Amino acid sequence: MRYAAIDLGTNTFDLLIVDYANDAWETCFQDKQWVRLGLDFYPDKVLTERAMQDAIDCLQGFKTVCLNYGVTQPKLIGTSALRDAFNNAQFIDRVRHVLQWEVEVISGAEEATIVFKGTTSLSTCPNQGLIMDIGGGSTELIHFSAQHITQALSLDIGVSRLLAQTDTNHALNANEIERIFAQFDQTLSVEFDKSVHLIGSSGPFETFYQLMYNRRLPKWSCLPLPMESLQALLDALITSSLDDRMILEHVPPFRKKYLHLAALQVKWVINTFNIKQVYASSVGLNEGIIELQKQSEM
Repeated sequence: MRYAAIDLGTNTFDLLIVDYANDAWETCFQDKQWVRLGLDFYPDKVLTERAMQDAIDCLQGFKTVCLNYGVTQPKLIGTSALRDAFNNAQFIDRVRHVLQWEVEVISGAEEATIVFKGTTSLSTCPNQGLIMDIGGGSTELIHFSAQHITQALSLDIGVSRLLAQTDTNHALNANEIERIFAQFDQTLSVEFDKSVHLIGSSGPFETFYQLMYNRRLPKWSCLPLPMESLQALLDALITSSLDDRMILEHVPPFRKKYLHLAALQVKWVINTFNIKQVYASSVGLNEGIIELQKQSEM
């Protein structure tokens, strides 16, 4: 059986097409495009005409790929920017008119659940811990044990939101770092369980792996990162300037602007939840969307 999922994120649109047979996935096609649906989005939370047109252009390219693989109706999921946008109905109507595709906009709680399904689909994922999915508009934290969610939060601290509050051209100073940490603390509206393991869902965690090992994180994998080396990398990124990040190898160009803010979030989670081991996972929301598709057809 062939499945296709498209994650309509605040920064990127991700397409994944897979075949499922004999209880195993095989990737047919995977692509991530820097669309910037959240361009000039904060603080007004209105999708610009340019952002919507760039998004439609990207989806038209995705549709060509899908049709080449025999997929007519992929599952499109909208996350933080689309659920917050005052004019999201305008974009959804345009997708329906131009592409004959439907967009489902999900809540933060639903997003956390789907990320959990995707991340824990790997046999190498620990059987308990804290999953972290860093997005443009929101960051999801999912505490789980024995394949069950025990707590889940969707926090409005995505890297694009943070980027709109900072000067991207200079390195963060100590006062700014302290302010952002305090902002993170305020988003924790409930007492959250401590955890030994942190499982990073794709995105920046794949980049951390590449920077540490000079190679891509293997597909369909969840691998531990040496904590001492990871902490040193996070500290270097947090205090880096944009010029420093622009010359980094193995970092997608679109991620260089906000990688220091992603590192800051991970540093905060490690400290706040007393994390002893961090894992980088190559799967996340899109794989969770496909898991849901598969289950709905069983």
